[in-house]
Amino acid sequence: MANEDLVVAKFRMHAMPNEGKSKAAGRLVVDDIEVVEIRFAANRQTVAVFPAHEVFKWKSDPETGMREEWTYAMEYADQYKKFKASEVQSQSGTPLAELPFLSAGKRLELKALNIHTAEALAALDGRNLLNLGMGGRHLKTQAQAWLDSATGGAAVTRLADENLTLKENMAVLQAQVAEMIAAAQAKKGQPEPQDKALEDCTDAELKAYIKAQTGKGPPGNPSRATLLEQAMELATAPETVA
Repeated sequence: MANEDLVVAKFRMHAMPNEGKSKAAGRLVVDDIEVVEIRFAANRQTVAVFPAHEVFKWKSDPETGMREEWTYAMEYADQYKKFKASEVQSQSGTPLAELPFLSAGKRLELKALNIHTAEALAALDGRNLLNLGMGGRHLKTQAQAWLDSATGGAAVTRLADENLTLKENMAVLQAQVAEMIAAAQAKKGQPEPQDKALEDCTDAELKAYIKAQTGKGPPGNPSRATLLEQAMELATAPETVA
């Protein structure tokens, strides 16, 4: 069946008689081999058993382009790992227990038909769907609607998380800008450092100083010595009281 949601793969050990060893030993000798049972949802008649490391299909290596063997253990890797770890092998998907419209009895009935997940129930079609009996299509429709709703809910939750993260980032940015503005205002309110010595000022700075003190700049194009002399006189002149 093309839809993987309908496939139930389970690995187990199988005792396989070894004819060669049995003949040589004069008694029955068996080899324990790993096999996989392939069943299908809503189909209790069809059961296929294959060696776990037998070729399931051939795949092309994306880097070399060479075709390579792809075994059942590789195709159903999650179930195989659980089998090797002696864990319970379960079908991948949303457990039937998550579907609120199913009664406990209906869940047991579906599990008896190898239907263990919401995805498997929603994927049923054709003869397998008919095996559910009366009301089967309604169950399929309910399962699909629940999955669609869950998917949409996940998208809404993801969007809400992204919006929350964006708001948090904006709040941090606004706090940083506020700190920068506060620092700039505080710096602006601080007194300016003492002016440097007049001897170290440029001619332009001396002219600006004279203009600030007298209200007008020095006339003509005086020499640096003249500018420095005028600035020194203004700097040392006593303040007048209004």
